[in-house]
Amino acid sequence: MVNRLEVAWTLAVVGLLAGVAAYSTILLYHIDALPADPTEYVDVIGHQWYWEFCYPANGTCFNSQYDAATNTVSGGALWATPGAEVQINVTGFEVVHSFNIPALGIRIDAIPGRINMFAFSVPTVPPGTSYLIQCTEFCGTFHGTMRSFLEIV
Repeated sequence: MVNRLEVAWTLAVVGLLAGVAAYSTILLYHIDALPADPTEYVDVIGHQWYWEFCYPANGTCFNSQYDAATNTVSGGALWATPGAEVQINVTGFEVVHSFNIPALGIRIDAIPGRINMFAFSVPTVPPGTSYLIQCTEFCGTFHGTMRSFLEIV
C-alpha cells in the first residue's frame, strides 16, 4: 500500500530539484554569454614565461616581462579604461597556462590550439590603479615570474 505522505514528499523533492536545475541552466547560460558589443577586444597569449597582449583594433602586441626584484613589468601590460566592457580571447603558445586576475575573480585556462573567450567589466576606479595578473597553472621553471598587471588608464 502506498502512503500518500511519502508520495507527496517525493513529488515535492522532485519539483524542487527540477526548479533548481532549470534555474541553474539559465544562470550558467547567462554567465558564459559574451556581450553583443564589447568596448574592446584583447588577445592574450601565454608563453613560457610571459604574457603577450594583442590589441586587434590597432594591430599592436606587447610582451609583458615581469621583474620580481622590483615587482614591475616592462614591455607592456593589459590596459583598459574604467567602466569598459572588455572581451579577452585567451590561448597558450606551447604549454597550458591559467590567466588569473585574483582581485577581480577572473580565471581562465590558456590552452595551446584552443581559444577561450570571456568578458568582464572593468571596475570604475581612478586611472593608475593596477591589478595583478598571474599564471596559476604550473608551466615550468620560471612559472613564478609569469606575472603582469591590468593597468587602468
